[in-house]
Amino acid sequence: MNAPRGPQRGNKTTDTSTKRKRADTEPIAPNKKTKLEASLNLSSTEDIKMLQSLESKYDVRVHSIISSSKIQKKVAGILQHLTNRTTSKTSVIVLRAKAPDTGKLVSIAEIAKRELGKRTDDAHVWFQYIALGEELKEIPRGGGNTIIEETKLGDTGDDDFETMKTPFERAIEGQPRWRGIPVMSLFLSQVPIEELKKRYGEQTNAEPK
Repeated sequence: MNAPRGPQRGNKTTDTSTKRKRADTEPIAPNKKTKLEASLNLSSTEDIKMLQSLESKYDVRVHSIISSSKIQKKVAGILQHLTNRTTSKTSVIVLRAKAPDTGKLVSIAEIAKRELGKRTDDAHVWFQYIALGEELKEIPRGGGNTIIEETKLGDTGDDDFETMKTPFERAIEGQPRWRGIPVMSLFLSQVPIEELKKRYGEQTNAEPK
C-alpha cells in the first residue's frame, strides 16, 4: 500500500511566473517632475541657477505649445492654475514653444492676460517674462551631393566628372549633424518675480508704485 503523498509543489513555477507577470504589468510610479532646466533648454549657468531657485520657491507648471494645441483649452488651464489659492506656493505658468509655434504661444498668453485683466479682484494683475533658449535636433548626414561635389571648374561637358572627397568629408560621412532650434519660454505670474526680472526684464499691467 502506497503511503499518502504530501502537498503537491508542482505549481511553484507557475505561481512564480504569475507573480512575475503581475509585477511586470503593475503601473510604474511616475518620476519626479522634470527639472525646469531640462524642459526649457536654457543652458547658461546663470539661467540654470535661476530656474533651480524658481522651482524651489514657486508652484511652476509648464505648458508645451505645439501646432495642434487648442487655444481655449490652454487658456483655461492657465487661468485655473494662476488663480488657484489652495496651495501655499505662488503659482507660475511657463508656456514653451519652438520657433514655428511661437505665434500660437503669444496668442495664448495674450488671451490669458486679457481674461485676467477683466477680473475685478486682486487676481487681475499679471507679470510676464520671456526667455529664449535653443534645442539641438539631430539631422542625419546623408550621402548626397556636397558643396564641393556640386561645384565644377568650368563646364567640360563630361557627365562622368567626379570630385574626390577630402579626408575631412570622408571622416564625417554618415555622422549625424546637429541644428539648433530656437525655443521661447514665457513665464506668467500674478506676483513680481525678481529672479526673472533681473534676467529677462518684466512686462506687467500693474500700476507703478
